[in-house]
Amino acid sequence: MIASLRHIIRHFRRDEDGATFVEMALLTPFMLLLSAGVFEFSNILNTRMLLDAGVRDAARYMARCSSDWDTCSALAKNLAVKGAVTGGSDRVTGWTVGEVTINKPRSFQAVDTVTGTELYLSATANVDVVRVSTSYPYQDLGLWFYLGFPQLHLSVFHEERVLGW
Repeated sequence: MIASLRHIIRHFRRDEDGATFVEMALLTPFMLLLSAGVFEFSNILNTRMLLDAGVRDAARYMARCSSDWDTCSALAKNLAVKGAVTGGSDRVTGWTVGEVTINKPRSFQAVDTVTGTELYLSATANVDVVRVSTSYPYQDLGLWFYLGFPQLHLSVFHEERVLGW
């Protein structure tokens, strides 16, 4: 009995017929998890890029708008979220105009007084800059929540020098 058991063990050690199957059975779950993570991360980066494009478009619009503040602000928020000042379709699913914040222009010095570096090309000593920002709660992280991580918020802002008004 012991001799036959030794023979079976010796034969099992030399046989490599199922080694590839065992390796694939061990690696497949990890590779699938890694692939899903790469896919989700690229989706997060794409969403952030769309948010960035939206706030950049809104800041450029606000910097050049010649109407009153409330009208320009409403149109710029719609431009950020929908891609058009009126109408349009959502850039990012679930992103609303209520999540876009537009701060009134602040005055900055055109030239840094300490270093003498010209920060803004201007004939005047000060320039006005408008800031558009948003914070978007990213909803589509399925595995992220199961691992115990908190909700992910994508925050983006853009500042643009005011040329209008």
